[in-house]
Amino acid sequence: MLRISILLCCMAAVNVFGQITINKNHMPSSGDEIEYSNALAFGVDVSKTGENVSWDYTKLTNTGDDIDKYVSSLRTPYLLSFGFTTFGKKVTDTLGFGNFQFKNIYNFFQTSDASFRDVGMGFQFAAIPLPQTGKHTDADEIFVFPLKYGDKDSTTFDVEVPISAGIKLGAFIRKGNRVTTVDGWGKISTPYAKDVACIRIKSVINELDSISVSTPSIKFGQIVTRIEYKWLSTTEKIPMLTITGNEVLGTFTPTVVQYRNEWSKVSPIVVDFESDKVSPKQGVVVSLTNKSMGDNLSYVWSMSPNTGFVFVNGTSENEEHPKVVFQDTGWYSVTLKVTDKNGSATETKEDFIHVRDRNSSVTDLKITQFDVYPNPAVSMVTVSPKSKTDFYNVEIFTYAGEKVSSTTLKNDNQITLPSEAGIYFMHIHSDGHHVTKRIVRL
Repeated sequence: MLRISILLCCMAAVNVFGQITINKNHMPSSGDEIEYSNALAFGVDVSKTGENVSWDYTKLTNTGDDIDKYVSSLRTPYLLSFGFTTFGKKVTDTLGFGNFQFKNIYNFFQTSDASFRDVGMGFQFAAIPLPQTGKHTDADEIFVFPLKYGDKDSTTFDVEVPISAGIKLGAFIRKGNRVTTVDGWGKISTPYAKDVACIRIKSVINELDSISVSTPSIKFGQIVTRIEYKWLSTTEKIPMLTITGNEVLGTFTPTVVQYRNEWSKVSPIVVDFESDKVSPKQGVVVSLTNKSMGDNLSYVWSMSPNTGFVFVNGTSENEEHPKVVFQDTGWYSVTLKVTDKNGSATETKEDFIHVRDRNSSVTDLKITQFDVYPNPAVSMVTVSPKSKTDFYNVEIFTYAGEKVSSTTLKNDNQITLPSEAGIYFMHIHSDGHHVTKRIVRL
C-alpha cells in the first residue's frame, strides 16, 4: 500500500510540474522584433486537447515569412495619442479598397501583472490620409494572468476611432467579447523547434466592426466570429503556433496558420521594382520592371484597387517584368510578392501610379520637378519648382473632379486652398508637361 501511495504521489508531481504557467514576463515588449512564418491551412488538425499532449506540426508547409515589430507608440504615426506606457504593432500596410481603404494600421498594447491587453488602434483612411486614433473605452484583455491549464475567462472590448480632418466626418467602431480557455498542456513540435513545453489557449471572439461616414452619408457594419488556438511557451514572446478559423455546426475550418520561426538566418529576399510611367493615360502600356534580388525567384504582382487594369503583351501577374494597361483613372498602389525556396517577401508602393484621362493632351512631368508644401495644409500651400522655370499653370480639383481654381505662376508662389476641408488634386502644367499632386486641406 505504501509503495502504491508513493507511486501515485510521484505521478501527481509529474502532472503538476510538467505543465507551465504564463505571466507578463512571457509577453512581447517595446523593441522586440520577432519573426514568424505563414503555412498552408488545409488539413491542419486542432482536435487534440487535454493534459500532457504531444502536438506534432513539423510538416507544416511554409507559404511566406513576416515579422512582428513592437515599437514605442512614440515611434509610430500616432505618437500623440497613447503616451509612454504603450507600444504598437503594425497590423498591415493596407486593408480594404478605393476610398474605403485603411492604411498604416497599428494596434497598441499594455502589459501588467494582471493582463496583456489591446488598448487602442490607429490608421489612416484613404479618403482622409491623416492619422486617426482611438483608445478602448473597454480594453481587450487578450490574456489574463497567470495562465494555466483549466483557466477560463470572459472579457469584453469597445473602441471607437473618430475619422476627422479638422472636423469629425465619421467613425470606425469595434466592440465585442472574448471567451478564453486554457484547454491543454504538453509539448509542441513545429518546423522551428521540437518538444517545446507549452499550454494551449482557445479563444472565441465575437465582434462587430462598423464604419460611418457623414459625407457622403454611408454606414455599414459586419459581425465577425472567429476562433483562435494559440500554443504559448516560456521561451518565445509570441505563440509557438497560432491557428485561426471558423466553426460551423461543430466543424472547425482553419483559415490562417502562423508559427514562430527565424527565417532571416537564411539569405533574405530584397524586393524592389520601378515603372517606366508614373502618370500614364488610360489605355497606355505601362512597363513594370522587377529589381528584386535572390535565387530562383517567383513573382506575384497585384494592384489596389484590384479592378480597372489588365496585363497585356502576353504577360501576367506572375511575370518578372509585366506590362499593364490601366482602363480606369485614379491612383493605384502596386504590390510585388517574391518567393524563393525558403519563403517570401513583399513590397508595396502606395499611390505609385496615377492614371489620367485618355483625352489628356499633356505628357508626364517628372514628379520631382516641383515641391508642394506643407501637406496637409490649413489654408495655403507653396508651389516651388526644383529649378527656375518659365510660367506654369496650376489647377485645383475636388476629389469628385470639379475644378475650383486655375492660376498662372512663375517661380515660388503661395496658393490659397478652398475653404472646405478635404482631399484636392493639384494639376501643374509646364511646357506641355503635367504632374498631379494630392493635397489634404485641414
